Amino acid sequence: MQTNIFKKYYIAIVEGILNKKIGIIDAPIARKENSIIERCVDNKGDYAITQYSVIKELDDISLIYLYLQTGRTHQIRVHMAYIGHPIVGDSLYGITSNLINRQALHACKVSFIHPISKKNMNLESDIPQDMQLILHML
Repeated sequence: MQTNIFKKYYIAIVEGILNKKIGIIDAPIARKENSIIERCVDNKGDYAITQYSVIKELDDISLIYLYLQTGRTHQIRVHMAYIGHPIVGDSLYGITSNLINRQALHACKVSFIHPISKKNMNLESDIPQDMQLILHML
């Protein structure tokens, strides 16, 4: 397996409380039959691995940190729905939410080796205000 020199880390708010607080989702992803947009877990799909860890639990939602070992289309959304914890506000793989008018998913960090200087670059972004409001409301 090739090592990815460009790494992305995400934060998401998902529905429910996860039984396993740290986990790896190893489930292949394919295009859903008769859809040009939607994806699904399918044994005929492409290799896909998502690592997650729970940061905080509130009522019936969880704030989680995610790292993708692979980069499939809709990978986080598909994998979280597959384990029964869709992303809050994800109308395609879960349900809409009155807490947020979009998916509660945020790319919080990217890491890569600069092509010229060869230095390790780490760029971080704060959780967006609409996601912070959810966390402060509960």
